[in-house]
Amino acid sequence: MKRLAVLLIGGLMAISNLSASHAAATEIEFSDMNRNHWAYHEITFLTEKDVIRGASGKFLPNRTITRLDAAVMIGRAMNLAAQGETATVPADMFVSTRGYQEVMASLEKGMFALDDGKFRPNENLTRKDMARVLTVGFGYEGTGQSTFTDVPPTFPYYSYIDAISANDVTTGYSDGTFRPDMPVNRLQFSIFLARIYSKPLEYSVKQDGITLHKVRDSEEAISLAMTYPKATVHPVSNSMVTFSEKTGDLNQTGIHNGVLIYNGAENYITFSPEFFRPYITPNGSSGTLFDSFIFLGRSYPEGEFGVHVKNNANYSDWLWYLNQTFDEAGGLNNLNEAAKGLGKTVNVYIAIPYPKMEGTFMDLEGNKHTNSMTEREKIVSWYIEQTEILWDVAAYENLHFKGYYWFSETMGHREDEKMITKISDTIHNRNRAFIYSPHATSSNFEHWKNYGFDGAYLQPNTFRLKITDTEARLHRAFLQAQIYGSGINLEIDQYGPLQIEAGLENFKQYIDMAHRYELSGQSLIFYQGVGMVDRMIKYWNLPSYNQAYQLLGSLAY
Repeated sequence: MKRLAVLLIGGLMAISNLSASHAAATEIEFSDMNRNHWAYHEITFLTEKDVIRGASGKFLPNRTITRLDAAVMIGRAMNLAAQGETATVPADMFVSTRGYQEVMASLEKGMFALDDGKFRPNENLTRKDMARVLTVGFGYEGTGQSTFTDVPPTFPYYSYIDAISANDVTTGYSDGTFRPDMPVNRLQFSIFLARIYSKPLEYSVKQDGITLHKVRDSEEAISLAMTYPKATVHPVSNSMVTFSEKTGDLNQTGIHNGVLIYNGAENYITFSPEFFRPYITPNGSSGTLFDSFIFLGRSYPEGEFGVHVKNNANYSDWLWYLNQTFDEAGGLNNLNEAAKGLGKTVNVYIAIPYPKMEGTFMDLEGNKHTNSMTEREKIVSWYIEQTEILWDVAAYENLHFKGYYWFSETMGHREDEKMITKISDTIHNRNRAFIYSPHATSSNFEHWKNYGFDGAYLQPNTFRLKITDTEARLHRAFLQAQIYGSGINLEIDQYGPLQIEAGLENFKQYIDMAHRYELSGQSLIFYQGVGMVDRMIKYWNLPSYNQAYQLLGSLAY
């Protein structure tokens, strides 16, 4: 198989460009607001919710927003309806006036003040007006700690400005001013609304299905949950977003329980059917532990495949990884034999290395190509094409090639954001799924669906023994997964005999949270170092390893 792989790929250097768009990453339809704009995601969010609408195909981000337009936008966002409780109708507003109902509703809530009995709908919305609208509309409370140089405590709007500052809606300007009389433009007001609504306005703490607390701050909710033995934290739906109280089921991925199998240069394990059997079926059971296997290489002989200073991978290094993966002694072939022996078929995902952002790309013929987004896209397109060919040639009877796994764990570069949407389109055009696993502090994790991923599996990143706030981190990860509809990446390190007892206590918390949040039945993946499950089986006679496998088996189905 290895020789065949080299012959196939060496002779196929035709490289196709990635296609331009995908339905899961639809471009918004404003000619002056495309994916390159820094506020693209926020504007997309509000557009999809029908809070903002353009004019003649444009968003007009720099146009000053009027008091009337602000009332209309906030009315749409909050689903406001006038109740007829306002005694005074503004002298300059009539039933036939556009936005009349929204203005009346906002006045009833006290979000705007009249001036000599007038609403003044066509006047600019100022920053102090905006502070009042948001503070009253969302019930923000201040701390009296804000110290903007142009907003003294005696200023009539101080309490409103202090409230949005205390709730991180705005931080003011770098010179220490707030500039209360400055007009607000359409983009600024939209950003404020998006910041508020893209996350829950409240969080509930529950135990045994009973709501114990409702609070506005997520960290306060997590702290409260930790005072109970089995409590969970959940996002409360608001007028624009309905949140689930479970992590994402991610049906398109086909993954019930997935496991990461490292098979790059970091792998020291000899694969065999015996290696994989305990991964597929727990000992003494006919059930399934892992139905999906994600093959990924962290390193190649001279470097690292990820977002790393040691990533200088060229075509030959990506080819090396494909040969490693499809070799007769490799993971795929041995997994196929294990599944065949158990009478099961399992899903397979194959990782796409991260195309380096610096240095030239050398192709298989020794030609150097200047690094650019186009060249980065080309190496990925080439890699996908060769993977598909090798898979067809291999013809594994008990493996189903479900899709690709993006090796990078974050989306920190704007160029990557644009590139990944094109890669996702290419993958979907082949009827494959596309997933990744962002780390706990990953940039732009909340936008994973916009990039075209079919599944994201958030890492709590709390399996290291030096971590002291494991419970809080786990609550935080499960909460984020509910908010953004992702799955969870359960984690255990490859603990040796001297670490396993401490590591087991850590792993117990992962499994406990998995059951508390009803993760079993949702879509999850499992990180286990290079082969912790194999170690659990090999050292079965040691109680801590045995117990770790039993805990893992509690998630089998």
